[in-house]
Amino acid sequence: MRRCAISIPSNIAEGHDRGSKKQNCYFLHVAKASSAELRSQLFLARDLNYIESEKFAELEKSVSEIDNMIGGFIKYLNSINR
Repeated sequence: MRRCAISIPSNIAEGHDRGSKKQNCYFLHVAKASSAELRSQLFLARDLNYIESEKFAELEKSVSEIDNMIGGFIKYLNSINR
């Protein structure tokens, strides 16, 4: 779970530093995939009773918000000429 969580901002930073919209969007999609992986692991952790339902709900909400922000950024980048 830590690796997934670290992968999200790392891929955002890497894509930003690539200098092209196409590469930036590619790495944003990789970051979204990492957030999906993290969400899946959260469900497993809850189902296996590694975390309580309340903590799961809090963390899952945060991951969903981050996923939505990344998706919005992808849409924004695709809407501009760069």
